[in-house]
Amino acid sequence: MLVGTNVGDIGLWEVGSREKLVLKNFKVWNLSACSMPFQAALVKDPAISVNRVIWSPDGSLFGVAYSRHIVQIYSYHGGDDVRQNVEIDAHVGGANDLAFSNPNKQLCVITCGDDKTIKVWDATTGVKKYTFEGHEAPVYSVSLYALTIKRIFSLYFQRLLMER
Repeated sequence: MLVGTNVGDIGLWEVGSREKLVLKNFKVWNLSACSMPFQAALVKDPAISVNRVIWSPDGSLFGVAYSRHIVQIYSYHGGDDVRQNVEIDAHVGGANDLAFSNPNKQLCVITCGDDKTIKVWDATTGVKKYTFEGHEAPVYSVSLYALTIKRIFSLYFQRLLMER
């Protein structure tokens, strides 16, 4: 079982034995590669939480979307063997959700965020492939119709203000 916390930790548990296999505290792997807005936000308020954790379709990778800009992809090799794979400075503001996809047998990760965008990344290199714009509010959730990115469903909330 993969778990994320409100203080940025991720944990991996063996459900049958109830044994904690891995506990990783949040850290930026390469701060100098991150955007200046992210670096400034992290200095101003270092608090960060996990918005989403998800396994890749084959279970060899898992992704973590954080409340601040970052998505991290880890590789899982069994037991307590978890390795850093890719770190993506994905969105301005929170990276709210992620999903894995496998179009043309190339593993991708789809992210959405507070910057009102959905982005598609190469899951092994972290290189951005596509950006989808047009939402009128932060995007909080993405879901795929099929693992081939034929259709991406998104969920966002627009706050309506009413005058009296």
